Amino acid sequence: MAEAVDLPDQEPGCPHPREVFGLIGHEAAERSLARALDGPRMHHAWIIAGARGTGKATLAYRLARRALGARPLSDGTLASDPDDPVCRKIAQGAHLDLRTATRLNVGENKVGASIAVDTIRTLTGFFGLSADGGSGRRVAIIDAADEMNANAANALLKTLEEPPPGALLVLVTHAPGRLLPTIRSRCRRVDLGPVEADILSAATGISDPALLGLARGAPGRAIALRGAGAASLYRDLSAWLSMLPKPSRKGAQQLAATAGKVETFKLFADMLCDWLARAARAGTGMAIGEIEPGESLIMARLAAQAGPEACGRLWAEVQHLRAQVEGINLEPGSAVLHGLNRVAAVLAARQGSATP
Repeated sequence: MAEAVDLPDQEPGCPHPREVFGLIGHEAAERSLARALDGPRMHHAWIIAGARGTGKATLAYRLARRALGARPLSDGTLASDPDDPVCRKIAQGAHLDLRTATRLNVGENKVGASIAVDTIRTLTGFFGLSADGGSGRRVAIIDAADEMNANAANALLKTLEEPPPGALLVLVTHAPGRLLPTIRSRCRRVDLGPVEADILSAATGISDPALLGLARGAPGRAIALRGAGAASLYRDLSAWLSMLPKPSRKGAQQLAATAGKVETFKLFADMLCDWLARAARAGTGMAIGEIEPGESLIMARLAAQAGPEACGRLWAEVQHLRAQVEGINLEPGSAVLHGLNRVAAVLAARQGSATP
């Protein structure tokens, strides 16, 4: 039996978007898509853009269900009856008129660094077939479209320029600026912003201010962070950083023990990079959103002492450490200690503090 791999279009700890029937927030964006779908001339290609975990793929599958003829619910959105045969087939990944393109190489059961050209060629070939269902449409979801390599992006252009009858392409993207201008110009675009904290909290049952702050208004991310114990990890990291320029050696060792697995290290690296990015902004006098009370003053002080550009260099170093953990199997606990030592050395440099 092939070993299971994490799907690149699924948030850790969350169901796959094709199995999710509720959308948290984004009602205005969804209603605009619903009006377009019910209109006389539905555009053949759409970009759904926003931060990770905001619900882009969930919205894409809601659109796909309705486009393929699922029975609608009478609320003016793209909601459809979960018991409809179209919905059940899509939830099972078995609808013949829906295809997806991700970084997953199905044949090798491996996740690549980018969406390959062969994946897109297979997708464009799919549009040359006759629709199997009664809707007359064939739908493709590319998630995330900004992960296509150059050859794949160019292969997609022909279909965008000369769409077959009944074709509907939905490009989910975290970074629309990375898409080719020629792709962006041939698509209509819907942007999903952060969901308000009270709406997110009511829908997910998450009330921890730290989790809500870390989620940045992204429901999928909030659920994934809750499952990963992110609030506790961030509080420990924030407490250690608040001690600079004289951090706790024991605290660093405890963080290294907690983040001693690859997946936890990824979360730790994301948190540290986010902290450094906010510290750089705070050091230039910009207002930032606090996750832990009082951290903006600590960030501003440290960034002012070392220079905001030092935070940028540290951010790049932490990203490099993350790549080493993932790419060459660098031991995560050692990477945590090295990263914290570098942060302490650089941010404390102006005060002559020694590296812990």
